[in-house]
Amino acid sequence: MSEIVNQSLQKIAKGTGIVFIGTIIGMLLGFVGRIILVRFTTQTEYGIYCLALVIISIFATISTLGLKEGSTRYIAYFNFMGWKKVL
Repeated sequence: MSEIVNQSLQKIAKGTGIVFIGTIIGMLLGFVGRIILVRFTTQTEYGIYCLALVIISIFATISTLGLKEGSTRYIAYFNFMGWKKVL
């Protein structure tokens, strides 16, 4: 039992490390991109760009509300109904 738990924890730690490194790299690239954008635009254009990003983020957040819970529920429901071949 301990060996299975250790293997599972190693897989989780590896996945977490990959996600963490990817997040750091993504944030760094976003920061560099914004610096480059600021150098070649005016304050007004950069403000409009940031406002557009905020609006897109809000709509993306609203559009994904309940997706995780809903997909879990429907997968379990269809598996119970015997529709495993469909999924």
